[in-house]
Amino acid sequence: MEGFHSGAPNLCRVCVDAWAGGEATGRLYHCYSKQPEPIGRTSDVLDSIDRLCDRLNYPARTQQPRRFGPQRPRPQPQTTQKKVEPQMTREELAEQKGKMATFVVHVMYRQHSTWQGSVTWAETGEKANFRSALELIKLMDSAVDETLEDESPPQDQPNLARPKNPVREETDYET
Repeated sequence: MEGFHSGAPNLCRVCVDAWAGGEATGRLYHCYSKQPEPIGRTSDVLDSIDRLCDRLNYPARTQQPRRFGPQRPRPQPQTTQKKVEPQMTREELAEQKGKMATFVVHVMYRQHSTWQGSVTWAETGEKANFRSALELIKLMDSAVDETLEDESPPQDQPNLARPKNPVREETDYET
């Protein structure tokens, strides 16, 4: 599937259907469920992929996540883990497409309390490696921004559908 190792058990297909206020909405697919996981905001992508990796224990975490509040006892590693069976073929997974953009995410490592892996923008075939979950989100965000720019009205017409994001505009600060 789009240049990924066909044996990777944790490939996910992120289908972005809408983009509003800097948040993606859509669906996330993996081969262990016929039903998509809904994406109501961008952080849902991270939560869904993290749950899948935990379920598969692939890639294994090198550190346990930190939490505020009372510390829960650490779960003991299971010596006999229940095998997770695929519910969808790689071909069925590859058929899923987002209305705005589609990404294939392969998390290869979960080190330093984040992820490392690769993401492919399915519509263009562009592939990039990411060194953190934040970088993954920024890569997907840049692709959706490019899609929005391609769909924007001609320069002589104001763009009322897409307000400018003040965080992304360059600002001159007095020193």
